[in-house]
Amino acid sequence: MLDEWGTIKSGMNLLPVDVAAIITRLGILYREEPMPREQSGYFRKQGSFFEIGVNSLESPQRKRFTAAHELGHYVLHRDMLEEGEHFDRLFGAAAKANPAYPFAPLHEIQANRFAADILMPADRVIQDFRQLEDLAGVAARYGVSRRAMRIRLESLGQLVPLD
Repeated sequence: MLDEWGTIKSGMNLLPVDVAAIITRLGILYREEPMPREQSGYFRKQGSFFEIGVNSLESPQRKRFTAAHELGHYVLHRDMLEEGEHFDRLFGAAAKANPAYPFAPLHEIQANRFAADILMPADRVIQDFRQLEDLAGVAARYGVSRRAMRIRLESLGQLVPLD
């Protein structure tokens, strides 16, 4: 587990974080393939091997977030996944109907937080936002959507929530 975390941390040194490279370095098969519009990605176990797939039809920002989310399931929840796969619907109206099995909604929240931590490390995001004072510019630097960056900055107390 410590070796895994070292691999993840070293992959976070360059921005935007290359999640696919981290996944591959961890020995997980990474695929980008066309999927139904409402499906963002999957996390699959076959024997002792793991696979993460993302919808190739999504934007680069969504693909990166989905990959980081599925990596979160691998790091945090892989012992819960028996033979088979877990599909995720992370965006739009389909997200509300995301089939969490075998995970619970809490596990989906944890995977989202893991993804945010990997893609938008707190200390660096805060520093960059204070320097640039430009949400769109910081989002572009980290290779995430403005919405994802807004949510991250709100969660870090750097922006007042719009709600």
